[in-house]
Amino acid sequence: MSEHTGISFRSLRSEAWRNLASRTTRAVLFGSIWFAVVGGSFLWDSAITADLARAADTYQRSGSSTLIVEAEGRIDGSQCESMAELPNVRAAGAIRTARLPLTPAATPGVELPTFDATPRLTRVLMGQDSHSNGVFLSAQVADAFGLTVLEPLVLQDRAVTVAGIFNFPDDGRRGELGYSALQTVPAAGSFDQCWVVVWPESDRVRSLLSSSVMVGEDLRQNPSVVSQLNSSLGATFDGESLYRSRPTAFLGYAVGATAFGLGLVAVRLRKLELAAARSIGMRPAAQACQLLLESGAWLGCASILTLATSVVVAGWLGVGVGASVVQYAVLTIGAGVLGSLAGVLLGVATINSARALAYFRDR
Repeated sequence: MSEHTGISFRSLRSEAWRNLASRTTRAVLFGSIWFAVVGGSFLWDSAITADLARAADTYQRSGSSTLIVEAEGRIDGSQCESMAELPNVRAAGAIRTARLPLTPAATPGVELPTFDATPRLTRVLMGQDSHSNGVFLSAQVADAFGLTVLEPLVLQDRAVTVAGIFNFPDDGRRGELGYSALQTVPAAGSFDQCWVVVWPESDRVRSLLSSSVMVGEDLRQNPSVVSQLNSSLGATFDGESLYRSRPTAFLGYAVGATAFGLGLVAVRLRKLELAAARSIGMRPAAQACQLLLESGAWLGCASILTLATSVVVAGWLGVGVGASVVQYAVLTIGAGVLGSLAGVLLGVATINSARALAYFRDR
């Protein structure tokens, strides 16, 4: 180390490298602790975010995000389907009880519960529009008759093609379609119910649901009713509020504070060495620069490892959650780096060459 008060950056870099190589910096120790703190916090947040995403997916798959407007014979099918153009509406379609239910030849005299549905109702049930002629069977009916898609369902008077099979499990949702058949009909005309899939949930869309009900004389006597297809998981799912109020929402502050303490400790453990350097003429600014170089080495390695881990975790969790995981990891890494560097600078500021003897006794 030079005895001159002015030290070149090259000399500082060389000194920092020697301290890293000789393990004076304790880079592996502090880098490992930093990675455990920062990486552990983002992994905790990733687990919570993934749980919220799974809960949201379960809520949608169960039919809880599907709202039903009921007004027997007073639902405008075309108006109902047009609601699919509204923001946050994934699908919309109308349905009514069929006047002529299907009677399979295999069960003579036993009618199959049959519904007329607008073409877009299949998107509500199956996630895709109907482009085929034929009937759509619930999975229970298909299993009972041993049928698959494009096979014929033999009726007493004719045979119809199975255009699709939809799942309608007994998981708390309304059961009228659990064992049923749907036949698509033009949207023009009146229906009994309008099914609308709203996600993310929107109060604005909910307020517009009744617009599919045709105005009539009995509107006041028999008002429309809005309900959920499945209410077992609650009336609403406010994912945004749940995400904002998660336990790890403010964990970044704790990470920054912990990293600050880590940077401070990394300097204070070397207070005797640093005070001795001060006593032979090393300026505080030069010493701060050297220690920032040393700290930057283990912070850089630990940050890259943390970021790489976040990318792997994001890829594993999938598209819907991955972006949030990486974003949180970047913010946490930033808080950890800034906190550590601030701790290093404060540590340098607390070194007093006049206390070198006291440091030696403490040691």
